[in-house]
Amino acid sequence: MPIIDCYTMLGAWPQAEVDLSVEALAAGMQARAVSRSLVSHTSAIFYDMTLGNRQVQHLCSQHAPLVPVAVVNPLHYPLCLDEAARCLAEGVKVFRLCPREHGYPFSGSVGPLKELLQKLEPAALLLVDVVGMAAPVLGAEMDDLLKCPTAVTVDGQGLGTALQAARAGSHLWIETSRLDSGGSLEMAVKTIGADRVVFGSGAPLRSLGSAIMSVQYAELTETDRAAVFEGNVQRALG
Repeated sequence: MPIIDCYTMLGAWPQAEVDLSVEALAAGMQARAVSRSLVSHTSAIFYDMTLGNRQVQHLCSQHAPLVPVAVVNPLHYPLCLDEAARCLAEGVKVFRLCPREHGYPFSGSVGPLKELLQKLEPAALLLVDVVGMAAPVLGAEMDDLLKCPTAVTVDGQGLGTALQAARAGSHLWIETSRLDSGGSLEMAVKTIGADRVVFGSGAPLRSLGSAIMSVQYAELTETDRAAVFEGNVQRALG
């Protein structure tokens, strides 16, 4: 069954001795029959978003199975608007927001975030990891600000909040990399439908094989499994 992984990284992760090279990612993809990976660069998260985004764009241009994901930080205002515009003009379709690492709530109360989301309206897909945040804010008001599919990474503790928000609006999706507790993936599909759940692994920082098995062995129909593994991201990318 074809697989598109919407959550992968290149670069270096602080205090984690993990190989986040192109070669490590490509080897994992080949071993697990992953056809495409949406990838962001850790330099864009922890150092300089423009430099990191340019790095990942360059790497992806040399490796066809990789799709660049630009990181934008609304707290770097107004530079974030210029960087979003540059990436969109250069054909980047997917963007990552990092509220945990950058220190802001994913909430309509953050003025620069509201303006950045307006700038990102033409994007095909937004990715947001809110695992470990003290109180991830995914209120119904966010749906008015989200103009394209927005896949949030949540664990079992935050899943209920995310599902309630997703039921209240049409743009919020769920990404699977941290749905490793029993029945959580099935609950997400049952609550909001398989067409709004997308596969992600967090590789190479997290195990690609374990992430794939969590979907392979979930109690889903084969049609729903195919949508999660590939169909939904493929539809978003166009």
